[in-house]
Amino acid sequence: MDLVNPVVRRLLIEASEDPDAFWARAATEIAWSRPWEKVFEYDPPTFRWFVGGETNLAWNALDRHALAGRGGQAALVALNERGEQRVMTYSQLRREVQRAAAALRALGVGRGDRVTIYMPTCAEAIIAMLATVRIGAIHSVVFAGFGAGALGDRIRSSSR
Repeated sequence: MDLVNPVVRRLLIEASEDPDAFWARAATEIAWSRPWEKVFEYDPPTFRWFVGGETNLAWNALDRHALAGRGGQAALVALNERGEQRVMTYSQLRREVQRAAAALRALGVGRGDRVTIYMPTCAEAIIAMLATVRIGAIHSVVFAGFGAGALGDRIRSSSR
């Protein structure tokens, strides 16, 4: 008995037979401001995906949905440890991300900068991550609860 869904099985086979074609096809499902020239480049010990391409994942996650008429649909459902539920629509989440991105810019954060986000798992952590991506900065997420040493290690690692 095969426990893998047939659709997933087909995707796994396609991905293993021709990974570049598989990921190129998958990447056409998001908007690109500049198309890539090469899907994958491996030069040990580094690698790069979608070489030469440019996209904004925050725009793809929020703006395109809000602008396509889905602004009133749920984009984020957050549950806290007390079992309380908070639902944010694409439009609401987009607005909060825009506000957080503006705050980061006002602090001098820009494209290529590194931001460590040290927060509990909550809607605001998602907002902070999307805001960082929106302005082109790089984020490292450390969920609250890590000690000072572990936090320091992660901040130092992200600044290399």
